[in-house]
Amino acid sequence: MTIMFWILSGAIMLPVHPYQISSKESVIAAPGDDAILPCTFTAVDSQNITNLIINWQHQDKVVHSFYLGKDQLERQGQAYRERTHLFMKEVLKGNASLALKDVRPHHDGEYTCDVTHERGATKHNVQLTVAAPYDDPVLAVYYNCDNVVVTMSSSKGFPEPTVSWNPPVGTSITTTELDTNGRYIVHSNLTLILNTTETVAAKMKLKEFSQDIIREITLHPQPSMIWTLPLLAFMTTHF
Repeated sequence: MTIMFWILSGAIMLPVHPYQISSKESVIAAPGDDAILPCTFTAVDSQNITNLIINWQHQDKVVHSFYLGKDQLERQGQAYRERTHLFMKEVLKGNASLALKDVRPHHDGEYTCDVTHERGATKHNVQLTVAAPYDDPVLAVYYNCDNVVVTMSSSKGFPEPTVSWNPPVGTSITTTELDTNGRYIVHSNLTLILNTTETVAAKMKLKEFSQDIIREITLHPQPSMIWTLPLLAFMTTHF
């Protein structure tokens, strides 16, 4: 069977076929990493590459187009320039998966792979989530003359987590910054006046990975002492 297609004003018009629609797949990639968005179709031994049309779309943006036997990237969205490629040795075997290099937060979302081939047409949806789990948080304690400061730090995660202290004593400040890969470095400080032994817990949540980390530390009053280095204290871990 020969598939006919037409080129009009730089856009390809696909023939009408009943789509084979597969279920949505999910891919998670950290900022700065590469991702492979899967897409397969039923190939035939006699598949002519010039009759194969592959179009990847992200919402209204063209991510990657292939027809007339080669990549057609004139209408490719700016966010995908020089970031995408097909696996050409696999295309005629029914593999239209797309490689996306150096993933950025704005690449997050649902992608559609439309393939027209000699057995019909296939539509495949892929949900790309841009996320990365955080390293285990590190706690440190600083005793000053009139207060105690507990610090929590973590890094290499994305997006920003939810940070809280329990019980809500003292004053807490949480700041974040991005590293060179586009992942967050998190610092949170709890400042309190300590008159009795107190156990406080730092909580960090990242819903994309159901990551819920709690670090507890027990503080003891240290009258008339000033510490300029972290003081080791009893610490327990909960997951």
